[in-house]
Amino acid sequence: MGRINEFTCSSCNTTWQVRLGHGLGHAMLESVLEEFSEENQQKILEDTEGEEFPSFEFQFRTAICQRCKNVVAVPVITLLQSGQTYFNGCPDCGNSVIIPEQGSEMSCPNCGKAALTEEEIGRWD
Repeated sequence: MGRINEFTCSSCNTTWQVRLGHGLGHAMLESVLEEFSEENQQKILEDTEGEEFPSFEFQFRTAICQRCKNVVAVPVITLLQSGQTYFNGCPDCGNSVIIPEQGSEMSCPNCGKAALTEEEIGRWD
């Protein structure tokens, strides 16, 4: 079951809510592929070609879009056999995103003056 997290900047009071993790429907590669751009779908299929049961880790992760100045969630897949990781750009503008290390402090992309606070506010599936 996924979680809904809220990120807040104490300086500019901007708030973002993002859906992170994964749901029950993301157990099969075919379902996960729907979350990716056509270009990434092709690369993932090429990397898993010949695998009867492709093994992978999938989740929506927190990302920062410096063009939109937003905190967003992007789908991220790591193929265990090849070690390749794929993720989409910003869901709003398509620009490339920065995915912070999990558990690391993030500065506000809107004002850049304060670290964001993070709170889990719900669940999704």
